[in-house]
Amino acid sequence: MNRLAFVDQWRAGNLPAEAILDLTPVAIYATDADGRITYFNEPSVTLWGARPVLGETMWCGSLRIFLPDGTPVPHDRCPMAICLAENQPITDIELIVEGHGGQRRHVVVNPRPLRGADGSLRGAVNTIVDVTDRRQAERARSQSEAFARHILESSQDCIKLLDLEGRLQSINRCGCTSLEIADPAQAVGLSYFDFWKGEERDAAMAAAESARQTGSGRFTGTYESRSGRITVWDEVISMMPDADGLPEGFVVVSRDLTEHNRASQEMARRLAQQKALSTMGAIALSEPSFRLALQQIVELLSEAVGCPMAKVLQFGDNADRLDLKAGVGWHEGLVGKASVGIDRASQAGYTLQAGGPVVVEDLRSETRFDGPQLLVDHGVISGMSVTIPGSSARPFGVLGVHSATQKTFETADVDFLCSVANIIAARWRQEEASERRTLLLREMAHRSGNLLQLAHSVFLQTLRYSPDIEDAKQTFGQRLAAMARTNMTISHGGWAKTSLTTLAEDVLEPFRNRIKLSGRDVVLPAELCFDIGLIWHELSTNSAKYGAFSGDEGEVTITWTVEPSEDGKRRLLLGWTDSVCAEKQQRPAAGTGFGTKLISQLVEKKHAGTISVETRPTYSCRIEFTLPDQLPAS
Repeated sequence: MNRLAFVDQWRAGNLPAEAILDLTPVAIYATDADGRITYFNEPSVTLWGARPVLGETMWCGSLRIFLPDGTPVPHDRCPMAICLAENQPITDIELIVEGHGGQRRHVVVNPRPLRGADGSLRGAVNTIVDVTDRRQAERARSQSEAFARHILESSQDCIKLLDLEGRLQSINRCGCTSLEIADPAQAVGLSYFDFWKGEERDAAMAAAESARQTGSGRFTGTYESRSGRITVWDEVISMMPDADGLPEGFVVVSRDLTEHNRASQEMARRLAQQKALSTMGAIALSEPSFRLALQQIVELLSEAVGCPMAKVLQFGDNADRLDLKAGVGWHEGLVGKASVGIDRASQAGYTLQAGGPVVVEDLRSETRFDGPQLLVDHGVISGMSVTIPGSSARPFGVLGVHSATQKTFETADVDFLCSVANIIAARWRQEEASERRTLLLREMAHRSGNLLQLAHSVFLQTLRYSPDIEDAKQTFGQRLAAMARTNMTISHGGWAKTSLTTLAEDVLEPFRNRIKLSGRDVVLPAELCFDIGLIWHELSTNSAKYGAFSGDEGEVTITWTVEPSEDGKRRLLLGWTDSVCAEKQQRPAAGTGFGTKLISQLVEKKHAGTISVETRPTYSCRIEFTLPDQLPAS
């Protein structure tokens, strides 16, 4: 029975109205034409939290009334009051009523006028439906939907909704970014499967079919965006049912694996490099041949850094080039024969001067140095290089890796290259120590006799050319000390090749602060270095008597260069320039003293060299040797 029929029956007196109304679960109350409450049922009392006074309480039994937005509504402007004032029913008005206990409830009211038989207004009846639970459920659902939308939009995964044909219905922000789509509406209607090519499209179709059959499917694919960016994705396709549980479409959650894969690959590279270092260390310790050890190390280096070309360049004895001693990826026949310059025209030469690792991203646009012909001939674009330390201040050489494609090197790659260089340096020191021991044992017997003979000869000649015994004692003592310092310097390396820079600093140690050295860090055979040490001593003695070292302010400049000669050999040019003009200085090439004769014997007789002397504007001596053939490489 609807409400109108119920009221008609009530008016006719055919139903015990109050009894029936008291049993209904809906709050119902009535007023007279003036708005005074004349009836209410128990659900109304529950809603209002109090019993109104019949015939006194006006319009409504609640404490306060509000619109849904919280705006207060006076009782005389409530729907019941309006219904009575206008003599018209009010339908489905939502309000918030506050009971006398302070509780608030959402309600929907429907006040209707009650008229007599003559049509006159007798009062009104109002039904109040409590919709609080419904509104809370709706609010919870709305919050849940908002939360879901927030998750969807803030997710770092690409989330797409497809229809059963695989056409996009919606896509989140991450998906738009990944697909390089400015407006999500542009994606609606596109086929999801058309994003994939070849075998990966087949995999996407198979995953969708698996979702139809089992509820979900999965595959991994590589996607190329419109701009050409390549990314790797993990795709999970799930069936989306409708309210009846029937298939309605698909939900696709795509996760970008590009950085994860890159990190995994990077970790694998680092582990491979650590393993390579371990293997290189074992090779350096166990391989008897230094040459083979170098070759095995550069092969491992090339593989570990992913560069097809790797090389070890050894500093030449004359400090004018770097020789390719070991390598991989170079044209046949170059290893052991090719060389590069040590100046800034080459990456290796620049590395020697840079004092640290050198990384080249693109040799074609490099401005720090020119690309040497060796790299240009092999189409090198990217690379890195580092100095290999030597057993002294003189470096062993340069270690480098190169690629014909553009390559980015990480800090860990540079650290790895430095570690390999240190392994090579350690093996080189071991090699030098072994050579020194062997050579020293061989030379001890030979050199000890020669040194005693030389000392005896120098002693006799010093006595012969000295004016008295005291001068002879002082001069011989100085010459013997110079021989000792020279011998100590050369013997320190096992009577092996010695650096001219080191030799000059040790032999001329008493005058170190007043000497300027100018020349590349040339290394020469031990025998020649010993003789040069004696020559420098005699020249310094001459300067101490008559030149720069005789006073407090003069200085000597010592120079040396290595130049090619017409016969294909190399010449060593030594220069000694005294800053003091002293006409009394002896002429080593023409004088009559023993020092002069000793220099002449060593240069002209023993080494077939030449001596030239100038006394103006200051004293200078120029000595020229033809260097012996290069010793075989270790």
